[in-house]
Amino acid sequence: MPQTHGTSALKEGERFTLKDWRSWPSNERWELISGVAYSMSPVPRVAHQEKAFSLARQLGNFLEGKPCKVYIAPLDVFLEEDAESGETVVEPDVLALCDTSKIQDDGIHGAPDFIAEVLSESTAHKDLGLKRELYERVGVREYWIIHSDTGFVYQYILTDGRYGPLREYRAGESIASAVFAGFTWICR
Repeated sequence: MPQTHGTSALKEGERFTLKDWRSWPSNERWELISGVAYSMSPVPRVAHQEKAFSLARQLGNFLEGKPCKVYIAPLDVFLEEDAESGETVVEPDVLALCDTSKIQDDGIHGAPDFIAEVLSESTAHKDLGLKRELYERVGVREYWIIHSDTGFVYQYILTDGRYGPLREYRAGESIASAVFAGFTWICR
C-alpha cells in the first residue's frame, strides 16, 4: 500500500525539517516523522471521534486532581528520536503526561506517558508500524491502538525499553492501564 504524503508539493522520498513544517499553511494538518511528511487528511469519522472522546473524558475524570494532564487531537507533540534529528512532530488522538514541564504554548515537547491512536483506514499502516516503533524508541510508557470499527484494543507496555508482550482486548472487555494504576476503560 503506498503511503500518502499529501499534496503534490511534497514528493515521495523528500525530507523536511521542523522549519519547513512550520511554514506550511495553518489550515493543513501534517505529521513529520523522521523528516517524512504525512498528511492528516481526511478528517476522522464519527466512530473514531466517539472512541477517542470516550477514552479522553474517562481518563481525564480519573486524573482529576492529580498532577497529570490529558489532551486530545489536534495538539502537536514534538519528539526527538535522537539528539541530532529533532524532525518529528505527531498528533496523537489521546495522550496523557505527568511531567508538566513538557507542556509549552505550541504543544508537548517530549514523550507523553500514555498515547492512544484510533485506527482509521488511512492511518492504520502508520499507527501499527511507524508510530508504534517511534513511540517505543522515544519512551512512551503505554501505547494503545484502538480499532474504530471493531472496538478491539491493542495495548503495548514499555518494559526495559521495548514494547511487549502485546495484550489484545475485544470490544466490551475492561482494559487496565499499566501507567495509571486503577484506571480501566471499556471500548464499545
